[in-house]
Formats: sequence, C-alpha cells, structure tokens
Amino acid sequence: MKNKKGNFDGKVIISKYSSILLIFTLISVFSCTPVQYGFDARENSQFSTFDNLGIAKEDFLKQYGLPTNKGLSQEIPIRKAEILYYTEKIKDFLVTTEFIFINNTLTQMNRIETINNYAEIRKR
Repeated sequence: MKNKKGNFDGKVIISKYSSILLIFTLISVFSCTPVQYGFDARENSQFSTFDNLGIAKEDFLKQYGLPTNKGLSQEIPIRKAEILYYTEKIKDFLVTTEFIFINNTLTQMNRIETINNYAEIRKR
C-alpha cells in the first residue's frame, strides 16, 4: 500500500539506509591503514632511493624542505661542513638520516638512528 510520501511500506527508506551503511562501511575499511600507523606514518623513507650526491644544498632544501635539526663545523676557513638531520616516522620506527654538505655541496648521507616501538615511547 502506498503512503502519503510515496514509499511502499518503508522498503525504499530501508534501501536508502542500507546503501548509506554500505558506503560508510567501505570507507571505514579502506581507511584503516593510516589509523594503524598514524596519519603521518610512511611505508618507506623518502630517502630510501636517494642517490644524488653532489647536489647543491639550495636544491636539496627545495626538494626535501627544512631539516629537523642541523649541525655546523669549520675545519679550515675555506672548508665549511654543515650537517642536516631529517627524522621520519616509518610505521613504528623513528629513523634519522644525516646529510653532510661541504661548501654547500652534498658529499655524504648516513642513517644514524633508528628508534623502535615509537608507540611505546610516545606513551611516556
């Protein structure tokens, strides 16, 4: 029997609610990975395939942004060494990578620190 709103015994209303529930469930399932590791966690380091030694510091900063921290040293007046540190959260790890620039040219890259169980450290 048709009611005043044009629905047949509420079947159309239930069908609309079922469709909305199905869409909500699909969105929830496909968005679980960021929740597991945090929204800013990565699968791999942005430097895992890096192989550009000799790049200018200015170009490096344009591509990767400002460092987490930095260090400076000067052995002789014409040789300035600058170390840029980048820390990334990769799943449950904190990984720090250092880039050493001599006279504003990248000469070396090292992974210097990995902290496991980031979730446990964060709780402290």
